[in-house]
Amino acid sequence: MTAIVTVEQWPDPIRVRAGQTILAAATAAGAPYPHGCRSGNCGACKSRLVAGQVEMASHSDHALTAAERADGLILACRATPLGDCTVAWRELDLPAGNRNSQS
Repeated sequence: MTAIVTVEQWPDPIRVRAGQTILAAATAAGAPYPHGCRSGNCGACKSRLVAGQVEMASHSDHALTAAERADGLILACRATPLGDCTVAWRELDLPAGNRNSQS
């Protein structure tokens, strides 16, 4: 299954293969998605799930708290879409060193 993910700050839809995270697909498509560790520990890719559903892989509670998750936030590096969805990255909350990191 391929899901189509719309990122509010990116003009083109992003195709996400089965088992692929939103962050992996977005960066492969050339989107400057903010990120850091890619392992669910830093929170740099914290995003708002605007529409749709995702499955979240394990992550640090420091990077994404239960309250944030309940408020509709996800970690793009740990989120696999369950169908088409829309997300928005939270660039205003990031320190400048974590923006567009290619680590």
